Amino acid sequence: MGLPQELWLAPAAVQLQESGADWIDVVDDQPWSQGRGFHRGFSSSFRIRPDRKIWFHFPFQLPAGSLIDQVSLLWEAEEGAILSWVCVHHGGMERQHLCPPNQPLTGTPEPFDPPEMWRHYYPACNRLRTDLPVSPAIATRFGFQLCVQADGPGIVRFYGAGLRLANPDA
Repeated sequence: MGLPQELWLAPAAVQLQESGADWIDVVDDQPWSQGRGFHRGFSSSFRIRPDRKIWFHFPFQLPAGSLIDQVSLLWEAEEGAILSWVCVHHGGMERQHLCPPNQPLTGTPEPFDPPEMWRHYYPACNRLRTDLPVSPAIATRFGFQLCVQADGPGIVRFYGAGLRLANPDA
């Protein structure tokens, strides 16, 4: 009998459903980030324009037969932005809602204290971790993705997305 395993994606894996200058404004004072966001090793950051809701997708590559019973997100929201809806898609057509729409997502602080010698290279952050059960658990046959809706105006930063592979024998 094995233990559950977690699989995490780096922040640069995130895919925007809506993009362009009408949706995404300049973030972190980098003019070239307008319309597409700013991907770096620490996070992927996006400044959502007022009155816009944008879907962010985290695609996972998994072997068929994997059993998923939880998804996780490392994130933060600033300047009024909120994460307002989370769901998962399996096989493109199957969709399971993990929280009610239009209710701000909450999380547990996930602090990070960089080593003193590198601290000046690290941006300030207020990461949160949110773990959401997938119930009933999904036995994969096709592609799987975590989908997160964010509402502007404001900044959202993603530090990674994960899922838990359940032990089918437990």
